[in-house]
Amino acid sequence: MATIIRRHPRKLVAGIVLVGVGYGVAEGILPNPLQTPGVQNIEQRYSSGGGSKNHLPGAATKRGHPDSVEGNTETAKGIGSPHHEANYQGQKPDPSGFDKTWNRAHYNSEKGK
Repeated sequence: MATIIRRHPRKLVAGIVLVGVGYGVAEGILPNPLQTPGVQNIEQRYSSGGGSKNHLPGAATKRGHPDSVEGNTETAKGIGSPHHEANYQGQKPDPSGFDKTWNRAHYNSEKGK
């Protein structure tokens, strides 16, 4: 085995590259053999229960809709969201001159964080 590697390193590298290219081309053309109807059914049930088709998201999704993969993080109403700025951000007092200078130096905005 070691003599083959020493005698034909270019052929070995070319063979590895050829196998990789063949795998990449075949992956786009041929169906995935691991994607059986049973796996598809499990993915649909899992995603309708709040997950996505291939992983469990860090935030909950709408239950009962297999195509809903948007979690609460995309439609949040917390700090930094338009809802927060429209309804709660205005309740903060206006910063003084020193506070504006401090915020501009540290946060690149006169409003602060």
